[in-house]
Amino acid sequence: MVEMSRRKFMAAVAASAGAGMVAASPARSADAAIEVSSPWGSDKPFQKVVDAFNAKKLGVTVTNRFDGDYEAAIAKAVASTAAGRPPAMMITGWKFGYFAKRTLGARDLREIDAGRAAAILANFRPSVLPLVTIDGALIGLPWAMSTPITFINGKLWEEAGLDPALPENPDTAWLYDNARKLDAKLKDKHPTYRSALALSNNEWTSQSFIQNAGGYIIDPEGKLALNSPEAVAGMMEYCAPAHEGLWLPVSAKDQDAAFESGALAICTTSSTRAATFPFGGAKAVTAKFPGLAGHSRRMNSGGNFLAVYARNKEQAEASLAFLEFCASKEGQSIWSAVGYLNTSVHDIPLINDFMKPAAGQLADGLTAETIWPGKRGLEGQAIWRKWVSRMLLKEVSVADGMKSAHQELDALVSA
Repeated sequence: MVEMSRRKFMAAVAASAGAGMVAASPARSADAAIEVSSPWGSDKPFQKVVDAFNAKKLGVTVTNRFDGDYEAAIAKAVASTAAGRPPAMMITGWKFGYFAKRTLGARDLREIDAGRAAAILANFRPSVLPLVTIDGALIGLPWAMSTPITFINGKLWEEAGLDPALPENPDTAWLYDNARKLDAKLKDKHPTYRSALALSNNEWTSQSFIQNAGGYIIDPEGKLALNSPEAVAGMMEYCAPAHEGLWLPVSAKDQDAAFESGALAICTTSSTRAATFPFGGAKAVTAKFPGLAGHSRRMNSGGNFLAVYARNKEQAEASLAFLEFCASKEGQSIWSAVGYLNTSVHDIPLINDFMKPAAGQLADGLTAETIWPGKRGLEGQAIWRKWVSRMLLKEVSVADGMKSAHQELDALVSA
């Protein structure tokens, strides 16, 4: 009964979206008002991009509408689309790419205006365009990109007598060995020290370990691959420091608070944190995300794309005017202050040296974070997070956890 209700609801979404294409009244191109659903409020750099565009008075006025995080924004978009009022534009997490295209109807920019779309996308590195290509459609600007890197509390590192010269391409053997030395030197002896390491208890960094072991969560053919030996090996390496007691897995919020207070010596997290690093006045050091010894590093990235959902022709074309500014060097320069990687071809300096490892990973090549397929793929992230936590906390063995996660997710993405 629940599944039937879901199908009926999704059918209603599609029907209402179609009705919106017919019923929407045309906007005058000289006075077009575009609303962007975004995860950022008026105090964030994205608002400065909007303000700079509006100041040009190009006949299009953009309003930044804060709709919460990616999940909350998607939920609101589903409701408004079902009511025949899809957002004109929305900033959508890459992990919801299939959902955005197949369910919400994110537009292929080339179908709106092929020439303008080509000119807009020429502002971005060709290597990042596949990240915004869903079912052969280019559904947006690769707007924000981050990648997990390693942040080190240099003060604790120094107090433990560790070598301040970090390797260019660290691996887990090096990282875990130093974590053990930190623990031996500081545990029960340092007033703020809590644990040596935090690899971030989420679906993002665990994906990095799986890929760096040669495995996949979703393979290149779009099939779930959590039950492969490589995926299991990557997850075992990821869980190892937690099982050894070098890492106390907590929520992302608690982890960041602990690191900022100087309680954690090593933390792998989003490169965007470089915008506010160093934490707690500690001597700051950053390095690339650790690879796995004997394997080629295959790092992933997170972020979002800026997509057009407007059905009305003039609204869609007006949206392209905003995208043209966002893709320009002026727009990208304003946006760069937030701390995301520069995905454009424009020469924009890094905000600080802490971003260098992230820029190095971008130059090496980055894959996208897991994009869950299927009509219910939106739920995949929560299921994977659940099993990651259970494996970290030793509620289930890694082998059994991966098998169970594969089975539960397979039923979901096949629905």
